[in-house]
Amino acid sequence: MLYNDAPPVLKYETNYGHTKGALLFDQFQGFWLIHSIPHFPPFPEMGFGYPSTGKLYGQSVQCTTYSYKQFQKISQQLAYINPYVYNCSMPSAYYTDMAEMAQICAGKTVTVVPRRRLEKLISVKGETFLSFAKSHSYVDDIYAGWIAQTLKTDLLVETWQRQAHQLPSNCSLPYHVMNIRRVSLSELVTFSSYEDHSKWCVSWEYQTQWTCLGDLNRESRQAWRGGGLICTQNSAVYKAFRSAVAWYKHC
Repeated sequence: MLYNDAPPVLKYETNYGHTKGALLFDQFQGFWLIHSIPHFPPFPEMGFGYPSTGKLYGQSVQCTTYSYKQFQKISQQLAYINPYVYNCSMPSAYYTDMAEMAQICAGKTVTVVPRRRLEKLISVKGETFLSFAKSHSYVDDIYAGWIAQTLKTDLLVETWQRQAHQLPSNCSLPYHVMNIRRVSLSELVTFSSYEDHSKWCVSWEYQTQWTCLGDLNRESRQAWRGGGLICTQNSAVYKAFRSAVAWYKHC
């Protein structure tokens, strides 16, 4: 399954979740790739290629391998984020275990209750990930209203924010969310959040070591779109992303 609200060749879709990704699995295991890159991946018959539009801004990609049973949980998460699927192939043998994915693959919208869902996923190597998925009916900033309060940690958030619709840093709730304004990958590679299309956040305190990557920007209009993030406490991942925070805006 390939999904992207800004698919290759086709027009941009605002009636679906603001979500981009790809997944491939068989009866044993597979991978779920979540990313921020418009027009990617290309249609299979077009051959593999990275779009030129994905080079203008910074992007984020997360790929994790899961067992077959985990894809039954992922199927339910996909129903919440409501992806725009532009290429899909799903044999009927999987329909019973993954009814939601089968409906999405057939171009149908799955009705979900309640408005959001948190799922624990275990990778094939035994690492734990938390999948936060919200529908368009959950009209709130997913970072401040849900993720920070659930993880019980202040978050530093890096997303693509445009001046007219950006959300300010938020310290109104028990756990705060602060916008990253500058990213530094090295002394030679530094850029502002306006030049970065990626979507990720890290815990402000080093002790908790949370890192989340996903789909949604901290932007007012995206409260009305489906989407989500995958969070991990992998120390190596946390160290890499936390060290990239060059400057953030406190409340």
